[in-house]
Amino acid sequence: MNNLLYYPYINVPRTDWTLRTLLYYDNIGSIVPQEYFYEPERNYDEFMLELVRSELVTPINPLDVLDNPRKSTQPFIELIRDNEKKLKKAQKRFIGGYRGNIHGDKFSKANIHADKFDQEIFYQLEELGLAESNEGRWYSVEKKTANNLMNFLPTVISAKTDRLATTDYIRPFYSRSSFKKIQQKRETILTSLIPFPQDIDLTRLLKFKEKHSDLLEAFRSQVELIALDSNIIEGTPIFYQRLSELTQRKDELSAKMSESKFKSILFGTVCGLIGAYQGIATASTTGAIIGALPGFANAVYSALQIERAENIFDQSGLKYLAIADKRIRK
Repeated sequence: MNNLLYYPYINVPRTDWTLRTLLYYDNIGSIVPQEYFYEPERNYDEFMLELVRSELVTPINPLDVLDNPRKSTQPFIELIRDNEKKLKKAQKRFIGGYRGNIHGDKFSKANIHADKFDQEIFYQLEELGLAESNEGRWYSVEKKTANNLMNFLPTVISAKTDRLATTDYIRPFYSRSSFKKIQQKRETILTSLIPFPQDIDLTRLLKFKEKHSDLLEAFRSQVELIALDSNIIEGTPIFYQRLSELTQRKDELSAKMSESKFKSILFGTVCGLIGAYQGIATASTTGAIIGALPGFANAVYSALQIERAENIFDQSGLKYLAIADKRIRK
């Protein structure tokens, strides 16, 4: 899958993980309440607002995605009811103000916005003694139940929207160990290959990805060949060997785009073009002005050096990062 669904929070955080993810995947989706669509400036934090406006993150209203929100959430309620022993423990935790560890904050219960679900599910959770109405459209929900509920919703929506549900903080409760290992392996690879995310200019990122979508696909293929290969286990010599090969190739490409041989060829081309132009326009004022400009050839050469960096031939899939390092830094 080339698109992600971020959870459990609304605002995608400004972290290295986010910026690496923006470089690697086509798009990140985030589940948001309906009011955020009408008053984005009032509800999103500054970074998230910039991501949404740049179309790097897509806000998703679950009530628009789910054909029947009430029926879609009913299996979750039935799962709670079917285990009476766990239900009683959860009720006691809720009464006692059970502290969760999703965000490590000082609140004893998890706040969930009503717009993320059909209202019926909150009514049923209240009936089960696991939730209570809070300020505005928010509900306090027993922490463990809230964690599971906020994992359940992205799982359903990600399947409906063909996205991979992922988070930078907690592991999905529904994930098998093999899925976790693949995710962790992929993160390790990306962290090693993309060490410069804090310097990324978001205003250039979308245009860069659109222009070089073919290179992004080639890069993703190389990463996934390692991430999805069950014979390449993270932490083993073969894993580090493959990772080292990718890193080395990326560095070689970055260096090749600036090496002296490439510069000499380009500089000779620039001088030849300017000489030919002056030969055609010898008697013209324009030709005279161009010839008289100090460092004109150097200026043209520098401009073309920037524009032609991507002309370097590559079949390794790492060209995407080599160009990104030059194109989208601040």
